[in-house]
Amino acid sequence: MWKVVIIYDSVTGNNELMAKAVAEGVESINHVEAQLYKIGDRFPISILNDAFAIIVGSPSIYGNMTLKLSQFFDNLNYLSEMKKIRIEGKKGAAFGSYAWDGGWHTERIEQELMKLGLEMVAPPLSVADQEGKRSRKISRDDVDRCRELGKTVARVVTGNQK
Repeated sequence: MWKVVIIYDSVTGNNELMAKAVAEGVESINHVEAQLYKIGDRFPISILNDAFAIIVGSPSIYGNMTLKLSQFFDNLNYLSEMKKIRIEGKKGAAFGSYAWDGGWHTERIEQELMKLGLEMVAPPLSVADQEGKRSRKISRDDVDRCRELGKTVARVVTGNQK
């Protein structure tokens, strides 16, 4: 079974919705399992050693990822340098939501993943918050884009490009 770890932070619930949709996309590909973890909840960092891909998401806070996710990356860099985790060469992707500032924070997440040695296999996905204009803050089309991101990563991991 191929494992894809999805790590996300969420303030308003948008990124949690997105992370769950990414996980649905991952698990729609045969023999691929998604493991979903929210920053701030307890989980063993060693789970990253067994992952074939790591997908990370965050809302935009003043044009950047959340402080908790930034601290998480600081810790990952230290643990990687100390050879406590082995994530170099794994596949990666980034996603996030924003209400303003254009959603460029996902590019920062992508840069952090590449600095750790991950190979990005999809462009970063940034989704605009609909600001409550509909019954949900993230559009159905954007939720579908999240599922597609998960499918794309899972296909690359398994070598199944269909």
